This record gives sequence, structure tokens and C-alpha cells, in this order.
Amino acid sequence: MSTKTMHLSARSFAASLAICAVAGLRAQGSEEYYINGIYNPTLADVHKIDLRPQAYDTILPAKSITYSLLNVKGQVPAHVDSIEAARLNIQLAQEKLYKGFIKAGFGLYTTPLVEFYYDQTRSKANGYGLHYKHMSSNGGIDDRGPSDYSFNNLDGFYTAYLRHHEVTGKAFYDRRRISYYGYDATDSLENLINRKGNAPEDARKQVYNDIGFALRVKSLFKDSTKLAHDAGLEVHNFTNLSKSRELNVKLHAKLSMEQGPETYGGEVLIDNNSYRGGRDSLPDLRQNGTMVGISPFVSTTNGQYLVRVGAGIYVDAMGKTTFHFYPQAYAQYRLFDDILVPYAGVDGRRIRNSLRSLSAENPFLTGAPVLANSSLMYDLYGGLRGSLSRDVGFDVRVSKNRIKDRPLFIGMANLYDSVGYGDRFIPVYDRVDQLDLGGELRYSHDEHINVHGALHIFSYGSKVQAEAWNLPTYTINLGAVYDFQDKLLLKLEAQFNGARKATEPVPAAWNDLSTAPTSVDLKGYVDLYLGLEYRYTKRLSVFLDVSNLSASKYQRWYNYPVQRTLVLGGATFAF
Repeated sequence: MSTKTMHLSARSFAASLAICAVAGLRAQGSEEYYINGIYNPTLADVHKIDLRPQAYDTILPAKSITYSLLNVKGQVPAHVDSIEAARLNIQLAQEKLYKGFIKAGFGLYTTPLVEFYYDQTRSKANGYGLHYKHMSSNGGIDDRGPSDYSFNNLDGFYTAYLRHHEVTGKAFYDRRRISYYGYDATDSLENLINRKGNAPEDARKQVYNDIGFALRVKSLFKDSTKLAHDAGLEVHNFTNLSKSRELNVKLHAKLSMEQGPETYGGEVLIDNNSYRGGRDSLPDLRQNGTMVGISPFVSTTNGQYLVRVGAGIYVDAMGKTTFHFYPQAYAQYRLFDDILVPYAGVDGRRIRNSLRSLSAENPFLTGAPVLANSSLMYDLYGGLRGSLSRDVGFDVRVSKNRIKDRPLFIGMANLYDSVGYGDRFIPVYDRVDQLDLGGELRYSHDEHINVHGALHIFSYGSKVQAEAWNLPTYTINLGAVYDFQDKLLLKLEAQFNGARKATEPVPAAWNDLSTAPTSVDLKGYVDLYLGLEYRYTKRLSVFLDVSNLSASKYQRWYNYPVQRTLVLGGATFAF
């Protein structure tokens, strides 16, 4: 059948359908419908897509790539900016060092000062140095006994730098002369003392001599997993004019090793002290003993927090052998990138009291004091430190501690042939509880201004003695250093000590089991210091020091007032 014949048949079939529809509609009603038009249905030709797979070779042919360069020149317009003037401070990588330095001056009350340094300059193999200092004065304190004093110090060191260690040796000699001027001097009393002239040599003065040496070996490992160590040996042969002598040999070592975030370490102490106190009418006082201590610890940190836990374990053979155990712990947490660091801890240890340490705290000590070691039973503390800005830092702290057998000093009358000389001080040992509320503030700017201040408020409690003798109720320390263009250096220091409880001198035969001493009040005091230095050149400068600027005649120890304003000037020279 042809396509044309198929189209005619379709037209006839459509016409028949239209006639039938019209007839049906008429049968249902009287309405009539007429449909006019030509219907031409069309069937589109079908196009099929050939999806049969075709094989391709896995090796693709390499395409040649060509590069072409265009000869184009960029045009950059010139633009000129103005630059402000700047002052350059050019410094050498290593400034020149001078081997020698000398400082000399003279002040009121016939007070000469000489200080000398001589050191090796830069060296990778070793280093050595020598230091000497002398200062003396005739005292010049009115209405008191002779108050002249002198200090001499000589020390030298040598250091060798090895591949993994630093080895240092040091020798020293220290001599201090003081006067027992703590009595009311009158012409009649001085004439009586001079007329009798049978008092011992140490009745009105005391001389302390300290000769010794020290050795130190310190590791310089770059690998923190190795056992780092810092060990030292220190020997002191200490004597005084009262024929008392003391030999102290101390070996001390610090060890530590890191294993990841943990650090394991500890301290080892071997301290032997041999003491012989010379007494005129009594046999010599002999006290010997060795103290051995081990303080292991372990700490962990992640950079933000730090926790350390340890213990202090001591065996003390001073007199009778005793065993001591002290807990030790510390924790801190860094907040806001070290802006605030809260911390807390507990500490405890055994403390050696020697003739050398007691005379350093109170030079007007009796010639042959009784010795006893102290125990820091506990020291509970907590605080907050941090920085308010790049230049300002602070530390606020509160602590509560208890020290057993803490030395307290009371005055004792000094009589020879019924003539009273300068009073001396003897130590009495008691348990002292102390509460300390304190804080420190520091300010530093551009290495030219440095200011610091500290305040501590104390509260005491004693077990046997009526008071914690000679301990202040508060201390304030202020200091400032101003460097003006590396030419003028200004120093200012102020020390405030609160009121203290002291004792009137007790009889020479007094002991702590007899009648309690009479308490006296010592007023608080302030001591101001002003220092000026003008650097004429890098090698030559002049200075002026003024101590006790307020000219207050305060008493640090009962019956021992200090010098009034001391003005001392001089020069320094480097060579």
C-alpha cells in the first residue's frame, strides 16, 4: 500500500467519525454542531543511534607542543615617595670588652672605698677573673662606743669549657671587722675602760675570717633525654676573734632527665659541719654533725600547665640522729598566653644553721653561740603572677609556714671586771608560725627605665618565746633605675621596715629556761639611697652615693643605731 492511499483511508475514517458524532448529538438534543477543517496526521521517520563499542589503542600518540614568546616591554611609571629622616644607632656585633675595672671613692666618717676587677675577655676555651673590694669607716656614731668597721673581700675563679661540660673552680677570702658599740659611752666610762685595760681583745670588737674554695661541674648536653647534672663542692673554714672555728664541707648536686612531657629529677645534699666554740671560763663548745638529704621529684607539662610532685628526705646527725620527711609539690596554669599564671604549692626542707650563717644575719653575735638546725615543717603558698602589658609584670602571693627551731636573737650584757662593754646577741631557737601577705610589681621600658616594688605584711606566732624577736611586721622595698642616653645613670632605693619586738639585755648567765627577757619596742624606720653616675666616656665615669638620705638614726638591732647620712663620691675607670 502506498503512502498516498494510506493518507486517503485515514481521511475517510476521520470523516466517518465526525458524521457519527454529529448524529449522536442530534439524537440527544436539538442543538447542531459543525466542524470544518482538514486533519493531516504525519508519522516522523525514526533515526537510530549506533552504540556499538569501538576499540582504541592504549598508547596515545605524543602531541608536539610549541612555545612562542612575545617581545613585549612593560611600561612602569616612576613614582617618588618622601622618606622621613631617621637616626641610626649603629652597634658592633660584639662590643669591645676591657680586662680591668677599678672603682675608688671616699666619703664622710673617713670612709674609703676601693674595688678592682680583672677578667679574661671572650674565649671559647676558658675564662678567669680576679676581684677585690675594701670598704671601711670610723663609724662616727655619737654617744656610743667605738663604731669603726671594715670589709675586705678577695676572690678568683677559673672556668674551662669542655665539649659537654663546664668546669669552674673558685677560691675566696672574706674578712669582716665590726665593733660592739651598743652601749651609752661617757667620758668617765671610757676612762675606766682604758685604765683597767684587762678586757679580752674581743670585748669591744669582732673579726670574722672566711677562707675556702668551690668546685662546680655543669653538663651542657643539647639532648634533653640525657641525664643533665649540676654538681658542686663548697668548703668554708670560718673563724672569729673569739677563737671559735668552723669547717663546713658541702656537696650538692641537681639531676634531671626529660622523657616526653615528663621530667624526672632530684637533688642530693651531703653537708658536714664541724664547730668548736671558744669560751673563756668554760670548756670549748663542740658540735659536729652531717646532714644528708635527697629530694626526688617528677613533673609533667603540656606547655599550658605544669605539675611537679616530690619529697624532701633528710637524715641529720647534729647531736642525735633524726629523720625528717617533707612533702613538696607545685602546680601552675597559664591563662591568656601567659598574661595570668595562677600557682600553688607546698615546700619543706632541713636548714643548716652555722656560725657563718648566724653571723651574716646578725654580725653583733656572741663569740661562741650554740647551734641548732631548723626545719621548715611546711610552707603552703599560692598566688597569681603575670603581666599587665609588655612593660609591667606582677606577682601576688600568700603563704603560711611553720619553722621549728628558728633562730631568734636577744641581747646579752657583756661584762668584764664589773665594766659593761657593748652588748652582744645570742640565738634562741623556737617554733615560729608566719603568715605572709605580699606582692611585687615591676616596670621596665626600653632598657632605660626599671622600677620595682615589693610589699610584705607578716603575722607571727611563737611557742616558747613571748614574741618573735626582731622580726618586722611589714617590709616595703622600692627601687628605680633611669638611664639617660647612656650618659647619666640615676638610682633610687627605699626600704621601709615595720615595728619590731626586741629585748633588753639579759644577764651573762641567762638561759632560755630562766626568767623571760623584758620586751621593748623598736620603731619602724625608712632608709633611702640615692646614686648618681655620669659616664664621661665609655671608660671613665664619676659617681656620688648617698645612703640614709633621711638621716634617721634608727636601730636595726637594739642599742645599735646606724650611721646618719653617708655621702661617698669617686670615679671608675676601665682598662
